Amino acid sequence: MSSTVDLVEEMTTDFQTEAYSREVSTSAEQSPGNKSALIVLKTTVIVVGVLGTLSNGLVLGGFGLSSRSKMTTSSIHIANHTILELSPFS
Repeated sequence: MSSTVDLVEEMTTDFQTEAYSREVSTSAEQSPGNKSALIVLKTTVIVVGVLGTLSNGLVLGGFGLSSRSKMTTSSIHIANHTILELSPFS
């Protein structure tokens, strides 16, 4: 007959061993895939950021080259929104 202490220690040890083996196999399996996915994610973020900055610059350039008489309420709103997007403090 085993005591309660032995039973609890045995269960804890088995559980910890099982959890550790899952953790090791999971991190080893996901390591190569995460690196390539991370590179793709970083590249996508950089490309979208550059394209967004260039397009906002074109919008502001177009508004700057147009005459003030052609500015409507909606185009003023678009210009203000574009300036806010390019602002680093927004």
